Amino acid sequence: MIFIPILRAVIFLSSIFIIQYYFAKRLRNSLLDLNYFNDKKRLNKFIITPIIFFDLFPVFYAIVGVYGALNPATEFEIPKVFIIDYVFRIPSWFIIIFIVQVVLLSAPVDLTIYALEKLKINVSKKIKIYTAKYFLLLVIFFVGYIPLRAYYEYKNVMVEKRIYYLKSGSSSLNNFRIAFISDIQADRFTNESRVNNYISKLNELNPDLVLAGGDFVTGDSSYIPIIKSLVKNIKSNYGVYSTVGDHDFFAFKKQYWRSLAEVKNALAEVNVKMIDNGNLILYLNDNSIKATFLSNTYVKPYDEIVFDSLAKTNQDAALKILITHQPDEKIALKAKSYGYNLYLSGHTHGGQVNFLFPFVKVTPVIFETKFISGDYWFNGMLMIVNRGLGMSTMPIRYHALPEISLIEIKIEVTSN
Repeated sequence: MIFIPILRAVIFLSSIFIIQYYFAKRLRNSLLDLNYFNDKKRLNKFIITPIIFFDLFPVFYAIVGVYGALNPATEFEIPKVFIIDYVFRIPSWFIIIFIVQVVLLSAPVDLTIYALEKLKINVSKKIKIYTAKYFLLLVIFFVGYIPLRAYYEYKNVMVEKRIYYLKSGSSSLNNFRIAFISDIQADRFTNESRVNNYISKLNELNPDLVLAGGDFVTGDSSYIPIIKSLVKNIKSNYGVYSTVGDHDFFAFKKQYWRSLAEVKNALAEVNVKMIDNGNLILYLNDNSIKATFLSNTYVKPYDEIVFDSLAKTNQDAALKILITHQPDEKIALKAKSYGYNLYLSGHTHGGQVNFLFPFVKVTPVIFETKFISGDYWFNGMLMIVNRGLGMSTMPIRYHALPEISLIEIKIEVTSN
């Protein structure tokens, strides 16, 4: 198992370097083909020098990751200071996103031309000039578009509204409004201003019930009292309840259970209850709502026996909701078999970084799950994967606008 973190680091860095090599060579050739530069050596230095400088952070990031995996007792991590964040961390991730985005849209064109040439099909000089111009247009467009798009997503929150039609013999749940949030992940990037804006948007919806997918902090225990002071402002007629998230275990480095306990206790003090494998039953006149909070995280994966036990109780509830942090198809299929109406999860941040590419969603999260964001139907059960608010690994969102999910229940009255 020791070689796994090393292998991951090698794959991560080699992938970046290969993509950057293609980008640098393509940029150089495009500028030369269009006669914008004549000095090839000087142009190489002009392109490669900033790439090497901004590669210092991902290289150090990979080394620290490997060192931490090989030495579990270490407390060392990349310092969370302004100069590292804004001179290295953020610019480095922006450069990586920028280069990958340009390469995704340019490489297929170059591969097509390369294949034609291998097939002995003549490609005119004019076409090569057009492809050089196309590449430079991509560079010019995305060098402005990516930071503007990231800034827009940093400042804004979208409310995604759904209507769920529930068959019931009573209308007492009609127009019941459930707000689902996830992955607030308070830290120095998702600061008090961002979280307050998120909560203000939530309160404007006047929800009857607020459910959460966990991850209230990212990985810094100093933000536990801060998130406590912020979530106490959430307004809900029937309360605020959350499942356990991955990062709720990470507030204290390597002290998973202490982290979870302190997050839970802080939230409980402001009437936000974090439920670790349990059921919540709410009664509305002659109807009841059952919310099952099933823990499914890296530290504590879901237990099938526990889920069976939770699912078998209170099966007569009119509305049954399952909440887990990480979305999972096996859980979804089992939930459907037990008659759950809604399955709510977060974790993915909607991909967090979703590259523009025709007809296909390209995001690193696809290597973990096919449930990136939005609605997934399992016959009559609606699964919602919420994009959340916060950020992990890189402090950037790109085509992953923060989200609050609002589900309004509409009753289709049936005769008893």
